[in-house]
Amino acid sequence: MQNCKSVIFIILILNLVGCKKNPCDGLDNGVYVYPEVKGKSLSEATELYKIPESVLECISTQGLIESCIYYPEIRMIWTHYHLQGGFDKVEAMCNGFEELWKREDKYTELMALYKGLNFERDWEAYTDLEHGRFMDNIVRHELILAQNEILFDLTESQKIELFEFSLQIQKSKFEKVEYYGSVGMATTLAILSRIMYHDQYQPLIEEYNNYDPMQYNVNFIITADKDVVGKIMNLSEEYLIQIKK
Repeated sequence: MQNCKSVIFIILILNLVGCKKNPCDGLDNGVYVYPEVKGKSLSEATELYKIPESVLECISTQGLIESCIYYPEIRMIWTHYHLQGGFDKVEAMCNGFEELWKREDKYTELMALYKGLNFERDWEAYTDLEHGRFMDNIVRHELILAQNEILFDLTESQKIELFEFSLQIQKSKFEKVEYYGSVGMATTLAILSRIMYHDQYQPLIEEYNNYDPMQYNVNFIITADKDVVGKIMNLSEEYLIQIKK
């Protein structure tokens, strides 16, 4: 009888463990659902927006990336006089980034999302507001890709992949400059210039040391004038040939 009671007790415990809810069951297509925080101060909202540790432990890397990209206060990337400063502000608020930087597959999953963006569109079929949202979404992806936490972890093949694809996108943006403007190109140019800078590509380093606007683009991701755009694109063409040898 005692053994029977022990078996029943063990079964009950196993059932309770098995019924324990997975915190990631509440995700929306794998993405964290941030709570409503109407009437709260920014500091209060920031605390409420923090992704619970239990969710960070089970959320996929793709879901984590999208949770960061759609962070409720992500718009604050535009509140600083340069995009890097704006991103630093958001990164400090959103604890999802701290977890993202630890993920070994962060680049692979982020690049898959980046490549999945629809860069080809009938611009005449959309309103200015829709254009703004479209470009804002691209900037969010590129701004994360431009961070050192991503760039310093790239393998050689990943570096070539990111650089080649970003240059391709930059060319398409340049062809549609009347829609993208210098603001829409800033993050793509930053990916290119930062990769060359980190690789100590001498032609870029010379420009960096002697031309302040180049430093601003590399360090701060500031809207580039046409001279900086031309210099980075020309250097990128030459650099790509070199790294693909």
